[in-house]
Amino acid sequence: MDKYIEFDLNIKKTVSMTQFQTGGKMNKRTFTEFKKHHLRPQISIFVVLLIMGASVIADDRFEMPIWSGTAPGSAGSRLKEEYRDRPVTDGTQVTRDRSVSGVTKPTLTIYFPSQQKATGAAVVICPGGGFSHLAIDKEGHDVACWLQSHGVAGVVVKYRLPDPEVGLYVQNGSIPDMQRAIRIVRYNAGKWKIDPLKIGVMGFSAGGYMAAAAGTLFDEGDPDADDPIRRISCRPDFIVPVYPLISLELQGKRSAGLLERMLGRKLNNKIISDYSLETRVTSQTPPAFLVHAHDDGLSVEHSIRFYLALRKAEVPAELHIYSKGGHGFGIRQRSRPVSTWRERWLEWMKAEGFLVQPERP
Repeated sequence: MDKYIEFDLNIKKTVSMTQFQTGGKMNKRTFTEFKKHHLRPQISIFVVLLIMGASVIADDRFEMPIWSGTAPGSAGSRLKEEYRDRPVTDGTQVTRDRSVSGVTKPTLTIYFPSQQKATGAAVVICPGGGFSHLAIDKEGHDVACWLQSHGVAGVVVKYRLPDPEVGLYVQNGSIPDMQRAIRIVRYNAGKWKIDPLKIGVMGFSAGGYMAAAAGTLFDEGDPDADDPIRRISCRPDFIVPVYPLISLELQGKRSAGLLERMLGRKLNNKIISDYSLETRVTSQTPPAFLVHAHDDGLSVEHSIRFYLALRKAEVPAELHIYSKGGHGFGIRQRSRPVSTWRERWLEWMKAEGFLVQPERP
């Protein structure tokens, strides 16, 4: 049974940073205080073992596992998580740009804005990487830091990638990880000072597919579930697909290998249609902000098809197409006009009411 702790932002006052980061043992007194202040009454001692797997990275952020124990579908996996440094040189400046692959223990890392700037909004961030790796800095942590500076909690999801050896693919691995991350954020909204009606999902490239999936394949939770997290809706309040993969029907004509990597080899027209996300848009799909470059190798038609489906369903949406930008420009500032997309997004967020700072006493 998956049960989660409700994290307190002041948790470091009860548990020492060393214990929290290294999983050091608690003495009886410390455990009693921990249980008294930070565990819901119905949560078992088992969950304490889970919390000890979390890492406080800094005062304004921490990383935590998405699932307790082995993630569903990953039992028996032989993958080994591996980071690769891909430093990017821009003139004299060298920027860190890591990728990670072989994820079997998905996590979320949440970056909290200062109390003075906080708007109550949160964005769950799905890095891209063609479902073979995750561009965890450029399309993950960099984005969260930027959001944090604008009063938005950024939540980076390190989700699992396809693992054919154990039958794990996007539909039963990557997407459930992302959906549970949304549920965790909404479940902890009160403690984390987040408005449960201002939780969005954004993603880049393959992560853009994840963001679109969040807005089309959601459920309202299972009210009868023993797991309190599972009772929570995973519908986001807005979505931001950036140079996204959307239509598998379109992409299949160009890269059938990608579809097999995503969904497995037992493909047919129905499966491809069902996971072509422009076909899953309804009036319940949340408002969307889309960004793409005309010269992107991942055709701009993906964003256009999704936008037209949103328009047909009368879902509020905004689409920005830049003439030049290629693929993978992320959120880092460049000299090209495409770099202004992030300012356009902030303007859209304000217009939609997601960046309104709450009144403070």
